[in-house]
Amino acid sequence: MMTMTMEAGSLQLTTTGYQGQTVPYEAPFIAFPTTSGKLLIQAPGAGEVKEGAGNRYVRLGEHLQARGIATLVSFNPPFPDAQLKYPNEPYSYRDASWSLIYVESMAALVEHCLKHAEQLCGAKEPEVHLAGFSAGGSVAGAVAPVFAPITKILLVSAYDSVDWFFLGGVRRYTGEVYVAYGEQDPAAAILAVMMPSLAKSARAIHARGVPDCDHSFSGETNGKVLSKAYLWAFAGNDGFPSPEGGVPLYE
Repeated sequence: MMTMTMEAGSLQLTTTGYQGQTVPYEAPFIAFPTTSGKLLIQAPGAGEVKEGAGNRYVRLGEHLQARGIATLVSFNPPFPDAQLKYPNEPYSYRDASWSLIYVESMAALVEHCLKHAEQLCGAKEPEVHLAGFSAGGSVAGAVAPVFAPITKILLVSAYDSVDWFFLGGVRRYTGEVYVAYGEQDPAAAILAVMMPSLAKSARAIHARGVPDCDHSFSGETNGKVLSKAYLWAFAGNDGFPSPEGGVPLYE
């Protein structure tokens, strides 16, 4: 039986602010090592920490680890410290674009994980997947075409919250796109419908809605459904969106 372990770390990064200044920031992460040969790098929603709401990404990481499916690595960027301070930018951090920081931090984490892939998943040249929730899904779409090993992405409750970073990314991405959304979440449902016209270079696009489910995948049943979305995208389990066989992600 695989030993259940969680590792933690932090990336010390910098970006360029609106006035050309250097802005330092930190991107903490957690990882659930396996010998699967696969990395799954997860971006949370805008208001979530790396562990996820109710520790759901910890439970998800442990579940994927126990089944040997993939090594989940989850992170979070710094939280914005200003809103609507700059034109066409809903959030900023230390007078730098928060959207840019989120995208750059996920890209930096992918680089870090590839550098340490053998330690994290037992393979020097792993298969890499990305996933993201809400704003994190938008960020995953932005980063997906940057790295050749990224073969699949899962967008959960996603919409184009990082604007042209996302739109430019999904237009160029050539792997498989999986989209999971609650049917009570109109914005995410619209994006799912639009995805074939946005991700024209993708090898395949798969989109499924979840009945009686809101943007947050609230409730015990939808928590199980959320865990099934990852098995659908990354383990060939076609049972999504049924909760049967899913694991509870909320306390």
